[in-house]
Amino acid sequence: MKPLTHRSFERSPSDQRGAVLFIALIMLVLITLLALAASSSSILQEKMVGGLRNQQLSAMGADSALRGTESWLWNLNFSAIAGHPLPHCIGSGSGTCVHSTERDGTLKPMVQAFRTSKSWVNPPAGAPGYVHTLTGLSGPLETASLARQPEVMIEDMGPNLPPSSGTQRGIIDPAQQTADNFYRITVRSEGGSSSSIRVLESIFSSSNFSTSGTE
Repeated sequence: MKPLTHRSFERSPSDQRGAVLFIALIMLVLITLLALAASSSSILQEKMVGGLRNQQLSAMGADSALRGTESWLWNLNFSAIAGHPLPHCIGSGSGTCVHSTERDGTLKPMVQAFRTSKSWVNPPAGAPGYVHTLTGLSGPLETASLARQPEVMIEDMGPNLPPSSGTQRGIIDPAQQTADNFYRITVRSEGGSSSSIRVLESIFSSSNFSTSGTE
């Protein structure tokens, strides 16, 4: 009889290559998923930062136009002799003018639309142009450039009078020609793109410099 012998059944390297390849593919898929998740998170954060910057640009543009118009209005020549430096807007006439309410006290539709519309609305006729350019900036100011120049509208809110003093205009009651006058300034501004629109308002009082001096 031949003696019993022990045989070793070891797998050859060629039999193990399939398992290694399968594990490598799984790891590659996991790494790809992690990279896609990181990329998506980065893109989302970039969009959030861009949206915040756009909102800040529209806010700064609106505030700049608001304060600039207040300064411009303050330096107009108010006097009892010359009268109101800005005529009231009538129809679609040209030239800078101020808007007033209808006879029943309501706002004109175009005035209300400029104040409250969510989408961009051009101001009614008579709007003063904002003299400082905020579009097409270059060099170090390029990042502050706006998509559109801010627009302005001015409404005449009447004279600043003590209680129970009546509501006549200065042409009827000469005493009112020396009173302060209230104006509502409304401005619209876009940010770096049209996706952000900001509307700001202020109630501003201008004095008759010929009698009351500066405030």
